[in-house]
Amino acid sequence: MWRPIMAMALVLALAACASESRREVRAHDGGAGSGGARQRRNLFVSPSGEPFRGANGLAAWFAGADADHDGNLTAAEFQADAERFFKRLDANGDGVIDGFEMQGYEQAIAPEVAALEFDRIAGIGRAAGERRGGTGGGARGRQGAARYSLINEPEPVAGADANLDGRVSLAEWRQATTRRFAALDKLKTGRLTLGALRGEAPARR
Repeated sequence: MWRPIMAMALVLALAACASESRREVRAHDGGAGSGGARQRRNLFVSPSGEPFRGANGLAAWFAGADADHDGNLTAAEFQADAERFFKRLDANGDGVIDGFEMQGYEQAIAPEVAALEFDRIAGIGRAAGERRGGTGGGARGRQGAARYSLINEPEPVAGADANLDGRVSLAEWRQATTRRFAALDKLKTGRLTLGALRGEAPARR
């Protein structure tokens, strides 16, 4: 008689655990239902790891980084934008992003970076052209920030830690920024355009 009762209790306990796990997933994912999925798709993570949430995060980031607003993002402008975000991450202003500050980035600034791969479970997929458009979400084969970014780096802040000591110095940050600009400047013109970053073909002269 006790065995059926214990079996039923075990089933109820497992159901409660599953329900709690689903609630945690929805909370971490930006809300229940399609709202959370929509929020993930409307996310763009800049090459330095800064999140932009909105209808067109790529354009918003580009407009802010293009200091002279001439439609061309130079290496100097790209570097200046990256250093601006470095100062935001360096909460105590000591010139180094330490482990606690990296944790703050992953938990408070861009929690999607450390989130589990929900897109595959939810069946959310996006074409490469849409991904370049900066709305993120569902980039197949990518993890973390790479799902919402132009560069395949799951954690851009930790990814700048060249000597793997758990800290990112300004020199390491600048080195990573130079590498990222070179990766995006596929035509080696020394400048980036919004159209090129979106994957659009250059206009014929």
